[in-house]
Amino acid sequence: MQEYTNHSDTTFALRNISFRVPGRTLLHPLSLTFPAGKVTGLIGHNGSGKSTLLKMLGRHQPPSEGEILLDAQPLESWSSKAFARKVAYLPQQLPPAEGMTVRELVAIGRYPWHGALGRFGAADREKGRGSYLAGWLKTAGASAGR
Repeated sequence: MQEYTNHSDTTFALRNISFRVPGRTLLHPLSLTFPAGKVTGLIGHNGSGKSTLLKMLGRHQPPSEGEILLDAQPLESWSSKAFARKVAYLPQQLPPAEGMTVRELVAIGRYPWHGALGRFGAADREKGRGSYLAGWLKTAGASAGR
């Protein structure tokens, strides 16, 4: 286990975080930092906690124990809007978008973006519903085409 070190340029810092479900520990206590401006790869076997860690960083799953900091502030102290301005997160499994048009889906993003909408006809973008869209179109809508 790596000892936590405070770096002023650190974007994310994890302090002894773990994640458990009844009867099983999915992520053992872990402390590490993700420096700003650096690319970090997560490598591990199936079930080793990679997706769980990303869900915790994206605020989709709170840790069972420990603390996650973003720019030296506890993750839970960030408003949704401020967090979205700092962190872009596109999960492996997209949340359901039934009943939502592509325009509505893109509009809830960090920076509502309309560039991808120009690639489709008026019927596609105005009346297209998330539950009927192909998987790639849902992903393009969720990522605003980026």
